[in-house]
Amino acid sequence: MKPSDIPENLDDLIDQEKRALAKEYFSDIWTDIQVENLGTKLIVEVFVQEAIERLANENGTEEASRLITHFKHMDELGILPVQRTLQ
Repeated sequence: MKPSDIPENLDDLIDQEKRALAKEYFSDIWTDIQVENLGTKLIVEVFVQEAIERLANENGTEEASRLITHFKHMDELGILPVQRTLQ
């Protein structure tokens, strides 16, 4: 491989590939769970809580708090991909 064949920011490319793979795993799991008819809100609450607890256990509570703050900030900016209706 020539140096000119390597993307300028290889870390970004690797991150994108990891995110795509994680999303694929999540989609497969989500589909399987939906068959159980547990309810979307319940599933999301459990997934998010478990993910945050595991992040805190592996990387510390500060990292988990930063993630929660990040999502709050995204919500405040209207970035979260949630359908919003005007009232």
